[in-house]
Amino acid sequence: MKNYKKTIMILLTVAVLLIAVFAAGRYGWKLLCFRACEDAGVESVEVSETAVRIKGFYPGSFPEGFCGYYAEEQEGTLYVGFNFSTVFGFFETGDFDVTIPVKGEIQQVVLKTKRMETSIWTADTGEAAATE
Repeated sequence: MKNYKKTIMILLTVAVLLIAVFAAGRYGWKLLCFRACEDAGVESVEVSETAVRIKGFYPGSFPEGFCGYYAEEQEGTLYVGFNFSTVFGFFETGDFDVTIPVKGEIQQVVLKTKRMETSIWTADTGEAAATE
């Protein structure tokens, strides 16, 4: 009976550790803000008074799963970054369709990664810039 309880405790500990590792991989990157964001292919950007909707995909050849986005609104500009993971590529695709709530009027949407910033929508043109 004593070994049975030990075995169950070991299995539960391993299960909790695996869940923690997957949760950190899925959501922990947000602690790094835009430093952990990757380039993304943007298909469309729709801006309304209360939200910005962005559709896109992972631009690489090896499938990586979409983990989430990070967004900051500053003086009429919405900075957005996306994260993908190879581990989650087995479970889901890199395609995404996100709706980001905004507080003010948006004049520009910028895709931001650790290394660069790319304007993907401006109010002047009203169209999404082509990115791949």
